[in-house]
Amino acid sequence: MITIFRTMLVTSIRDKITLFYSIIFPIVLLIGLGYYFDNVAYHPRLLTGVIALSSLFWGLSGIAFQVHGHRSRGVYKLLKLTPFSTFRFILLIAAARTVLGIAINLLVLLIGSLLFDIAVSPGEVLWAIGAMLIGILCFTCMGFLISNFANNEAQINMISNLFFLPMIFGSDAFYSLDHAPDWVVKMGELFPLGYYLNILRAATGLGASDQSVYVSILVLIVYVFGLLLLAALTFKWELNAEIRLKEVKNSLS
Repeated sequence: MITIFRTMLVTSIRDKITLFYSIIFPIVLLIGLGYYFDNVAYHPRLLTGVIALSSLFWGLSGIAFQVHGHRSRGVYKLLKLTPFSTFRFILLIAAARTVLGIAINLLVLLIGSLLFDIAVSPGEVLWAIGAMLIGILCFTCMGFLISNFANNEAQINMISNLFFLPMIFGSDAFYSLDHAPDWVVKMGELFPLGYYLNILRAATGLGASDQSVYVSILVLIVYVFGLLLLAALTFKWELNAEIRLKEVKNSLS
């Protein structure tokens, strides 16, 4: 169990593409948009939005490509022969990605705070870690689910975009939705990114939340358990294997 967790940590650190989109790209976005929209009132929204975007890239795309790579190399065939349950295996991978994701988000938070001269107290950082834990775990489980239905990298990109675009454009990560069409707002409410932003803003004190933080926490927890269960039920040990829900369901018991 510890060996699998440590292995997933090492392989995640070696994922240079996802690290770029989770660290370098958000920082460039912070500098670029911060310079273009030189407004002190906008900086907290920008910082929380970029942190949420980093979480989304790391959790959703990162795990999807990592699992696909392991599956295509036959890594999971050996684990299939062990008594290790599918649910525990997925939870371990998700936990490893989440731990690294929190560290990445804290780095982005630190750089953004220094760049925009935003004060974040130690207590708010602790609350932010809790928010990141729920959010990144949710996006990681979503990415795991995507990898189960994709047979190649092109399909991963296609399915990921079906989640990326509605979540980003349907949330107020970088702009207000006060004058947006009702269907855009309703679409955003179907996805977890907006709820994660509410929790993140409430935890750090950077901007007002659109709804109760407790409601957002509850919704994200439901998302985590639902996506985790679906990821376990649809998990494929081999790349071209068919998804057999009954067989996987039996492996959970």
